[in-house]
Formats: sequence, C-alpha cells, structure tokens
Amino acid sequence: MFMERGDKSDERAEFALSSMVTMIMILMFSSIIAGMLVMIIEQAFMGSRTQSIEQSESLNSMVQVLAFEIETYDTLGNTNDQIYIAFKFPYASSSIPDTSVKWAIMCDDGNVGGGPSNNMLDFSTGDFDFATPLTGTGLNQNAITQFTPGTYYHIILSMTSPGGNGDCDLRDNYGGTFVIAVENGRTTEIDFYVPRGATSGYDLMS
Repeated sequence: MFMERGDKSDERAEFALSSMVTMIMILMFSSIIAGMLVMIIEQAFMGSRTQSIEQSESLNSMVQVLAFEIETYDTLGNTNDQIYIAFKFPYASSSIPDTSVKWAIMCDDGNVGGGPSNNMLDFSTGDFDFATPLTGTGLNQNAITQFTPGTYYHIILSMTSPGGNGDCDLRDNYGGTFVIAVENGRTTEIDFYVPRGATSGYDLMS
C-alpha cells in the first residue's frame, strides 16, 4: 500500500514537472515568434518609408514649363532653328543638378514614300547645362550648376544639338514632341505644331 502511494506521488511529480517544462517551452517559443513578428513589421514599415521617400522625390522632381516658343526660325534648314523654354521646379524638395535634366525633340523627317529611308523620326537632344535664371541670357553654361526649387529659369535650345548633329528641322505644317526628363525623377512631354507662316516668338503651347 505504501509503495502504491509512492508510485502515484512520483507520477504526479513527473506530470507536474513535464507540464512546467512544456509551459516554459511554450513561453519561450511565443517570445521568439513575437520577436520575429516585431522585426518583420519593423522591416515592412522601414521599406514602406523608404519607398515613400523615393516616390515622393520622384514625383517632386518635375519640370513645369511656363513658356515654349520659337526663338529663331530658319526656313531653309535647321542650322539656326532654336526654341525658347522658361520653366521651374515647383515641387522639388532639394536642388537638382542642371546636367541631370535632359531634353529631346522627336520629329518627322519630312520624307514621304515607301522607301526604307522615308517616314522616319529625327532627333535633337541635350541637357539643361546652359540654363540661367531669368536675369541671365538663357545660354550660359557657367551661370549655374543646379536648379533651386521655386526659382524661374530659361534656356535656348538649339536644334543642331548635340554637337551640331541634331536633325530636327522646324518648318511649316510641322509637328513634333518635346520631352524633358529628370534623372531619377519624372518626364514631361509636350506635343507641338508649327503652322504655316509661324515666325520667331510663336507660342508652341497655343
């Protein structure tokens, strides 16, 4: 009888010890899971914040074109064709290097027919390195090195850019697309048309 009671006491002790060990393991496991969840949530918020900052900077780096006009119009070719642009960065959160802003004009080559060299696109391209504040000439490479948010600037673009190799030729009844791209930012696109009889000063945004 005594031994039977002893066995039952031992069984109860073993059961209690097993239960305590199991409880400790459950608590430890729960703590590990909780710690992992906190880390995952923290990483998710950090990634979301980084993405939000990058998207905000990208959205803010957008050019607002205020004037888009013919500066010089050469009816015999594109040798002297120039376009005048006035612009600003109204939403930029920080300064933008002038060489980080690029422009391109895409236009029809003017040829017609079914040959492989006809109905092709011509390009003139460049950056905004020659831009100046409105108090400058709009054609000075050393005027500034970066654009300040909210400041007004202008620039004169040559259709022979870059390096005299640009092919776009402004002419009567002519359509094209003007594109401004900001590095790691947004792209602005303006379709324009040059009617018959257009002269210097013609507003291409009209």
